[in-house]
Amino acid sequence: MSEQTPRPLRVGLIGAGLIARQHLTAMSRVPELVAVGISSRTRAKAEALAGEFGLAHVCDSPEELVRDARPDALMVLVSPQAMAQMAAQCLDFGLPLFLEKPVGLSVAEAEEAARVAGQKGVPNMVGFNRRHYSIFRLGLAKVLERGRLLSVLVEGSERMAVARATGRFTDEVLRAWIFANATHPIDLLRHFGGEPEEVCAFATSLHEPLGDQFVAALRFPGGVLGSFTGNWHSPGGWGVVLKGEGVTAEFRPLETCRLTYADGSTETLEPDADDLAVKPGFTGQLRAFAALARTGVLAPPSLDLVGALATMRLAGRLIAPVKPLP
Repeated sequence: MSEQTPRPLRVGLIGAGLIARQHLTAMSRVPELVAVGISSRTRAKAEALAGEFGLAHVCDSPEELVRDARPDALMVLVSPQAMAQMAAQCLDFGLPLFLEKPVGLSVAEAEEAARVAGQKGVPNMVGFNRRHYSIFRLGLAKVLERGRLLSVLVEGSERMAVARATGRFTDEVLRAWIFANATHPIDLLRHFGGEPEEVCAFATSLHEPLGDQFVAALRFPGGVLGSFTGNWHSPGGWGVVLKGEGVTAEFRPLETCRLTYADGSTETLEPDADDLAVKPGFTGQLRAFAALARTGVLAPPSLDLVGALATMRLAGRLIAPVKPLP
């Protein structure tokens, strides 16, 4: 007699912005989860998403959502400036918790969230979706087929002029952009290299008070070397290069991979079907969250609040030596 498939876990969403829509779209490809309700300060947005995706409950507060929708787990998908306060509020419910990054706009806010989660024993996960890119998994495997990973190069150039021009972000978020958004590429240093054993960083500021020109050299366990650059007011974007024995894997843009071998031959890899259909990495991290909610165990490469704090602290080390440009 075959084992019965467990019922989908009921998920409540807090926040009804663009990121909530992306998670709901990805959730349609993850049968382990079903969204049953949503709450938002802007009820009209919540009602629109509920109607589009068939959510039974539209609520005005997280408390109402937990009471009426009776979810098995919660996803907090609010704005960066609201995340730390909402995380603290939702940890009180004791339900498995998914938090979009950033978990705060400072290292201190991330430390407090991690402390409270540990104190309350709440299973949690932070949404660094790029850790779940299928193209990263495939590219790294190709490098390791040939031998060791030798170095990790990350470019984390931000488009600050664009970010300011959208009008979507408060001055508080823009000032803390190194934590609010730049932790995505910074986290890829830890994703590929592990916890850095040594960091030598320099930063200058053209316009941004916490810095906007960065360069760092890192040493990871096993002798793997790393470098990070970021130039926030120059054309460019995010990129990763992995150097191996006789092979280089270049992810530029991040969602693509071109391999170059020592004999001059090249190979192009393709993401899996999920990452081609919806925002890359979202189905992978939702499956990881479903496993966490069901078992209480968060498997690599996912991050919990403690792991996210380590990435925030690394970002803090990059801005510590900032100097204004003359």
